[in-house]
Amino acid sequence: LTLLGRSIAPRPVINQQAGGGLGVPFAYEGGAGEPVPMSQRGTNMSEKAPVRIAVIGAGAMGRNHIRFVTEEPEAELVAIADAFEGARATAEAAGVPVLVGQHRRHNPFVKKAKEIIESGELGRLTVSSFHYMIYKNDEYFDVEWRRKKGAGPILVNLVHDVDLLRYLLGEPVAVQGMQSSAARGFETEDSAVVNVRFADGALASMTISDATASPWNWEATAREDPQYRPFDADAYFIGGTKGALSLPRLHQFSYDGASNWHKPLQMEIPAVDPALPHKMQLKHFVKVVRREVEPVVTPADNVKTLTLLNAIKEAAETGQLVEL
Repeated sequence: LTLLGRSIAPRPVINQQAGGGLGVPFAYEGGAGEPVPMSQRGTNMSEKAPVRIAVIGAGAMGRNHIRFVTEEPEAELVAIADAFEGARATAEAAGVPVLVGQHRRHNPFVKKAKEIIESGELGRLTVSSFHYMIYKNDEYFDVEWRRKKGAGPILVNLVHDVDLLRYLLGEPVAVQGMQSSAARGFETEDSAVVNVRFADGALASMTISDATASPWNWEATAREDPQYRPFDADAYFIGGTKGALSLPRLHQFSYDGASNWHKPLQMEIPAVDPALPHKMQLKHFVKVVRREVEPVVTPADNVKTLTLLNAIKEAAETGQLVEL
């Protein structure tokens, strides 16, 4: 492995000591010092979720550096949040940055949407809807743990949508929801709906299903990953008193002058230079290592996303209003 012009040899003993120093479980298996992701070891979601690899200090990615390689937060979110908090405290004491990977924030279309919202062009935000409606092929569920509780789309897939919900719309104060397993009949949910209320009074809904044949999901519309066939549609719809915005196509709607339902709406598409978010995130990672920029997503920020995701799951399971 070569990074920043340096040849880097894996050092599993240092890695394990670093993880232990954070109180973070470390998984190591295989030859040549290569860590094996838990997702490749046949473990179920609850077992693989807390696993983290932490590297601190010299000998890994540079002097005074901390790196986290994380599985997605599919389960045991509280434990994961605690691990992030422990990493933050350790990093602050050592004077090193911690970066959490939320690649969609590096999407130029998302950045432009954030700019439009913060500029006030949409006016006061009122209602928004975020959609993750996709059909996972039936063979996907031949693996037993994918049919078990905790392996549904809320905890497996929704974290990135939840992160952008917070990033674009603000901090929620309450959620309510329902879930269903009627489409496939498995122990875990295959569909859910969630309502979200924000501190400023704005509302949002999230429609979630991995048993719905549709293009209305980020994977199909954003063109970030070639394994998902692209479709010209949108997954997010954001509304305000002066206008509305759809993502990822960035269709911006507004009236000429004062808003009035009897007037024709006009649509603009802001110019954006496209770029692959994963590539942009890696470039950002290198800049953080070099101390050229601060992390876009910090552990404290990501803990808020995990807390909201946990609240969404609780609300969908219980049908109760969950306040944050």
